[in-house]
Formats: sequence, C-alpha cells, structure tokens
Amino acid sequence: MGKIVKDALILFAITLVAGVLLGVVYEVTKEPIAEQNELAKQRAYKAVMADAESFEKIEYSLENAQKLVNDAGLSADEVSEVVAGVKGGKIIGFVVTVVAGDGYAGDIKFSVGVSTEGKVLGTSILSIGETPGLGMRAQQDPSFLAQFKDKIVEKFTVVKDGTGSSADDKIDAIGGSTITSNAMTNGINAALVVYKDLVESKVKTEGGVGIE
Repeated sequence: MGKIVKDALILFAITLVAGVLLGVVYEVTKEPIAEQNELAKQRAYKAVMADAESFEKIEYSLENAQKLVNDAGLSADEVSEVVAGVKGGKIIGFVVTVVAGDGYAGDIKFSVGVSTEGKVLGTSILSIGETPGLGMRAQQDPSFLAQFKDKIVEKFTVVKDGTGSSADDKIDAIGGSTITSNAMTNGINAALVVYKDLVESKVKTEGGVGIE
C-alpha cells in the first residue's frame, strides 16, 4: 500500500512539474508566435495591395458580412477578417480574408485585395491542401489567380470550355479540378459581396480614416 501511495505521489509531482514547465514555455513563446503570425498576415496583405502604406482595422461587423455572404448563396465561405489598406491618409481598398469550405480536400484560406473602385488587385493563398498536380495548381500555377486580377465585375463565373478570356467575369477552370476552381471563385465572389457593403456603408478605420 505504501509503495502505491509513494508511486502516486511521484507521478503527481512529475505531472505538476511538467505542467508548470509547459506553462512557462507557452508564456515565453506566446508573444514571438503572435508577432510571426502578424508578420505573415501583413505580408499576405501587401501581396494583394502593394500600394498600401499600412493596413488598419475597421469599424465593421464580421457577423453582418457573413450574413450578406450567406444571403448571396455563398454560405460555404467564411469571412474571417477584413482590414483597410491606407495610403496618404485615406482608404484605397480592402483586404478580405476568406475561408472557402468547399474545396476538394477541405478548407482553402486566402486573402483578396479589392480597391475602392472595385478592382480585384490580387489573391494570396494562406493555406491549401488540394490534390497535388490538380487543385494545388490554384497556388502553384500563377495563371489561374491572374485571371481575377485587375478585373471590375459584380461576380465571377467558372467555365470549362476555355472561353474564360472572352469576358472579364469568366474564369477558366483548372484542368481536372473544377471543384477547387469553383471554391476559389466563390470565395473571391464572397470578398466582392463584402467589398460592396464596405463602400456603401462608407466604413472608416478605427482611427477615423475614410474613403475619399
């Protein structure tokens, strides 16, 4: 009996020490990890809106954004973050981060830059796990995302007959990966829904910077 108690106390002590050490490690690494995550986000923002001098939080409800996206028939897409690109003391566009839940192999997370005039400035994929050689080409082949760039449209539509270049709102599907193509396109359409509301709402940054 005494040995059992002794072993239990030793196990408890080991568990306690391990727990304390894990807590210390977490506190030590929490801030550096947060800083690295923020840097990664800033790089993604810059990739889709190179002219912006800074990216600032805005006075805007993500819940409202999600409702608008759902009402537009894009409920598979989650709006996870929206920031304003600022230059010269005014908002020049918005970066909308979307998680497309209808990818072939799961969620695809990406940021979309849209100017205040409604021009798609770029798309940066943050995480994707689609099929190598097929859906992964959305990230690996620049020509797919290039189809969206510098276009001003209400929404994009995927086509499979190679006629994507015939109109700004048509997007050629990735060969053999229509599901991934649709997921990305729907996510970018979701970002455009949010962009329209941001402009109509005359949204401002938390610092009071607006659209001129």
